[in-house]
Amino acid sequence: MLSNWRKSLAIIEGCGLVALGLFFLNSAHLLVSGVAGWAIILTHWVPLSFGSWFFLLNCPFFLLSWFALGKQFTFTSLFAIAFVSLLTDGLLSVMSVETIPQWLAGIMAGGLIGAGLTWVMRQGASLGGVNVVAVWAEHRYDLHAGQTLFAADCVVVIFGAWVFTSWELIWSLLGFIVLSWTVGRYHEKSPPQRQQGSGPSKSHNLRPSHKRTLPT
Repeated sequence: MLSNWRKSLAIIEGCGLVALGLFFLNSAHLLVSGVAGWAIILTHWVPLSFGSWFFLLNCPFFLLSWFALGKQFTFTSLFAIAFVSLLTDGLLSVMSVETIPQWLAGIMAGGLIGAGLTWVMRQGASLGGVNVVAVWAEHRYDLHAGQTLFAADCVVVIFGAWVFTSWELIWSLLGFIVLSWTVGRYHEKSPPQRQQGSGPSKSHNLRPSHKRTLPT
C-alpha cells in the first residue's frame, strides 16, 4: 500500500514538472515536443482543436502500449496524460509570463520536461505518444529512450518550419536537446528483453529501476 502511494505521488510530481515546462513553451510560443508538437502543427492545417488532434494522434500509440507493455502501463499513462493536460490548462489560465526570453524558456522547459518524463518512466508509465514508443523500443531493442525522443523531436522541428519562425524553431530545438540530454543523463536504461528458447519473450512490462534517483 505504501509502495503504491509513493509511486502515485512520484507520477504526480513528474507530471507537475512536465506541465510547468509546457507552460513555459506555450508562454514563449515555442514548439512542443512529441505528439503535442504534431497536434499544434496540424491545427494550422486542419480545422480541429488541439485537444482533438492530441487524442486522435495518441490512439495508435496506446494500442501499442496495450498489447506490448500491458494494461497497467496503459492505464497509468492515461492518468498521467490527463493530469498533465488539466494542470497545463490550469497554469495557463491563472499565470502569465510575457517577458521571458525564448532561449531561456527553451532551456528551462527542456530541463523540466526531461526531468518529469524521467520521473514518470521510472514509475512504469509514460506520457503517451512517442514516450510509449521510446519505452517499447528500449525494452525490445535496447535503444535508449533519450535517443528515440530526440529523433522524433527533430522530425517535429522539420515540419514545424511551415508554421514557426526560424528563431522559434532554433530555440525549440535547443529545448529538445536539453530534454533529450536530461533523459539520457538520469534515465537508467532497462535491460533488453531476452528470448527464452525459440519463442519470444512474453512480457514487455516496464520494471522501473530504483538504483538512482533524480537530484533534488
